[in-house]
Amino acid sequence: MIIQCRQCRTKFRFDDALMQGSGVWLRCSRCGHVYFQENILVKPETNMPPKPDKPIEESKPAKKITEASMESTRVVYRDAEGLHPLDKTIEAKKYLDEEISLDVRKDQKEDINEEEVEQKDVLSSKSSGKSWKVAIGSVFVILIISALIFFIFPQSGEQIIKNVFVYMGISELAHPEIPVTHMVRLQDVRHRVINNYILGPIGVVEGNAVNRAEYPVSRILIKGDILDAYSVVLGEHTSYAGNILTDEELTKLSEEEILLKLSRPEGFNNSNDKIMPNEQIPFMIVFFNEPAGVIKAVVMTVGAERLLSE
Repeated sequence: MIIQCRQCRTKFRFDDALMQGSGVWLRCSRCGHVYFQENILVKPETNMPPKPDKPIEESKPAKKITEASMESTRVVYRDAEGLHPLDKTIEAKKYLDEEISLDVRKDQKEDINEEEVEQKDVLSSKSSGKSWKVAIGSVFVILIISALIFFIFPQSGEQIIKNVFVYMGISELAHPEIPVTHMVRLQDVRHRVINNYILGPIGVVEGNAVNRAEYPVSRILIKGDILDAYSVVLGEHTSYAGNILTDEELTKLSEEEILLKLSRPEGFNNSNDKIMPNEQIPFMIVFFNEPAGVIKAVVMTVGAERLLSE
């Protein structure tokens, strides 16, 4: 299998028979970095998907049934009173009809009140939904503007973001979302060609890395790309800041010697171990066998570590 160092990105050929269990600890022979290499030959166990919960059957609302029953009253005919059984039956029916009509009117009134309450709830939910959308949109716009200001003016932008979160009820961010690599600015970048006695013409990209954070950083790693007129990448290399070669070394050293000197994470004389806020450190990236048609070089910070303040 082919493995790659996590620090200097050097690739090596590794014997599959030496791989054990879930992985082994390795030491890079180039930069000395120790890292854990996972065993890609072991197939991950397939986890059976959890059984779905038993669906809850919704209970059907009971229907409200109103029944009006009228029992026929058996009236005994009495000649002395002069009343007919049909008269009593008509009076009882009128009384029941009046009660039923009152109940119907009461139910209709309750239905109308319920509809009015539902309409009020719908209107209030719509108004509250619109207010929430406006509030969320305003906060989103403020955060975007603050982020843009942050990248242009880091200190002012950070203060604005803190004020926004204080306004939202969050006093302070526990873990800032801005990566450490974004706090390192690259400036004074230049590209030149030097004739090496062994390798011929080699491209050299150099510049300075500035720590714009409010805390010290270390092990700054820079990546450089050389492009043609159509922005096609013709080559790329990475190098740790603090490793600078003289013109004499660039003309005499071999490719392996140059790469070894540029791949020291701590930098020359440990210059890349601790870069204080607003301090800068030089960097250099070398391209071997640089093809024709190189128009420009692009560099970016791809690695940095935050140090705790003393």
